[in-house]
Amino acid sequence: MNVIAILATIFGVITGLANIPQIIKIFKTKSAKDLSITTNTIFLISSIIWLLYGFQLINYPLIIANIIYIITYSLIIIGFLIYRK
Repeated sequence: MNVIAILATIFGVITGLANIPQIIKIFKTKSAKDLSITTNTIFLISSIIWLLYGFQLINYPLIIANIIYIITYSLIIIGFLIYRK
């Protein structure tokens, strides 16, 4: 891996982990009030497409980052579906 690929992987992971405070808030407060399910669903679908593209290119930074995005966006959507009151 070259330096740009390493940086892309690191910052892709960090960006994906940026959703964790939102996930914690949803499950801790048991509320998804004011959360946009549309936005997070679009992000999830986009991440799935980017993941598939990463597999096609065999591009590990894309693959790793988008796996994390898919996990975190899925958790947000699950939290929304459970606590959407």
